[in-house]
Amino acid sequence: MQAQPLESNFAPILTCAKLARVHKSLPSSFVLRLFALLALCVLVACAPTPKRVVLLVDGTRRITETTATTVQEVLREQGIVLGDNDKVEPPPFAEVGLSTTITVTRVTFKTEVVTQPLPFTRQLVRDEMYPQNQIRVVQLGANGTVAITYTLTYEDGKQVARRETGRRVVTQPKDEILAIGTQGSLRPIALASGTIVYLAHGNAWVMRHSSNDKRALTTTGDLDGRVFSLSLDGRYLVFSRAAPEASPSFNSLWLVDTLIVGDAPRRLPVDDVLTAHLSPDARMLVYSTGEKTSGAPGWKARNDLWQLVLTPNETRVAPHAAQPIWLPSMPAPYGWWGAQFAYAPDGRALAYAFANQVGIIELVGRPVPTADAPAPRRVLKKFAPFRAPGDWVWVPQITWSPDSRFIVTTIHAPLGNPDVASDDPTFEVWALARDGSVAAALAKQTGMWARPVWSPADARGESRIAFGVARVPSNSERSSYVLMVMDRAGGNQKQIFPTPENANEGLTLMQTAWSPDARQLVTIRDNDVWLYDFTTAQWSQLTANSATTRVLWGR
Repeated sequence: MQAQPLESNFAPILTCAKLARVHKSLPSSFVLRLFALLALCVLVACAPTPKRVVLLVDGTRRITETTATTVQEVLREQGIVLGDNDKVEPPPFAEVGLSTTITVTRVTFKTEVVTQPLPFTRQLVRDEMYPQNQIRVVQLGANGTVAITYTLTYEDGKQVARRETGRRVVTQPKDEILAIGTQGSLRPIALASGTIVYLAHGNAWVMRHSSNDKRALTTTGDLDGRVFSLSLDGRYLVFSRAAPEASPSFNSLWLVDTLIVGDAPRRLPVDDVLTAHLSPDARMLVYSTGEKTSGAPGWKARNDLWQLVLTPNETRVAPHAAQPIWLPSMPAPYGWWGAQFAYAPDGRALAYAFANQVGIIELVGRPVPTADAPAPRRVLKKFAPFRAPGDWVWVPQITWSPDSRFIVTTIHAPLGNPDVASDDPTFEVWALARDGSVAAALAKQTGMWARPVWSPADARGESRIAFGVARVPSNSERSSYVLMVMDRAGGNQKQIFPTPENANEGLTLMQTAWSPDARQLVTIRDNDVWLYDFTTAQWSQLTANSATTRVLWGR
């Protein structure tokens, strides 16, 4: 109710007073009684008018009269406490009319977790272990489980909404794997000489004499591909196996004889290996280790380097046989990723590569390293580290000339600052002399995955270099590559893949290996091993598994 002006409320009294002054004949007692009566009327007129409120709350219906102005005041008068999620209609700040219905809705939430099966998927793989078109169950499938969290909304005890607010995989499904045999599906191709080993479906395979003469060296299916090193004579293969998920290590190191059929791989006393290489005579193994981590990429390099004495024909290797070459350190930018290594054919030195440098470690005549005096490194070339757009680090692959006098590798931004990371797309193939007398670019604008490989000497004592060139050098990380061959001085560059018949194709994984006589080479095309014969200038498919990731060729 809106208040009236003071003059209007007391107007009757003032009027009577005027009349009393005019008509002095009225008794004074009558005037006083009239004045009191009029004052009482004014007070009653000014008092607030009670309002009728219907209150619906907690399943009850209340009717009350109130002089409160807002809904919030009514609720306070009635001792009704609102929860954080309760709803009020009209809203608390609304004005109460002469007749108002106020509805309070109690809102509560509950959480419900439901476990549901997570279906497995079926994989069909091509496997050369089985005859052509024969299907085998390699692994039975099993559903996983997923816990789905729902939030339920209740209004006055009745559910009005249910929505998913979380999902967590409790157990991963185990895929069903069916293998369709491809054995005998390819025509046999003669190998010039030596031993080819390759990695497919998590197993190591060996091939000799012909593409039909192949067999599995392992059947566990858990090779992680991190270590895959073949002795120069092709007899011994060192490889790493992924450790179980619950293990504190991420892998273990193993050795197998490729010549003896059915030879059982032997466990070496080394875990958490990032890289390992056999010496040319297979009597030594150099390796570097890392630590398992929870974040990407799953490890942190120690940047150590060890030399392990091997006796491959025995079943165990004494742990004390390992000697340090480098003690753990962080010698370069992005050192947490680790380094690449390559044994010189003469067995007397190692080439190494970090994200910003390539150099040499002499193994003969070096002092035993200590914390204050690690084994010396001789840097042959520094360059700007590549700023990768993810949780990986570009480190160049290195390869030796057959006479152990030179190495060839990929260099990033050779004119850049070696102390400052750069996303410069310039990559070049360089030759570096072991004694430091030569450092020269052999091929330019090759792309980061050029991965040059130096061939053995041929019958004339000559050698060549195979390397990749990105189709899109400015985006060489994702580009496909053509395969090139050049002489050791960088001349006579020739493209051998793709050929004119498949000009639009390209290699997505640069993995190349030369035959011991340099008359043939193999590479990975469409996840299979293909052979190029320089005499016929023809390509031939050697495997039919569609899963090859590594290939090597020994004598």
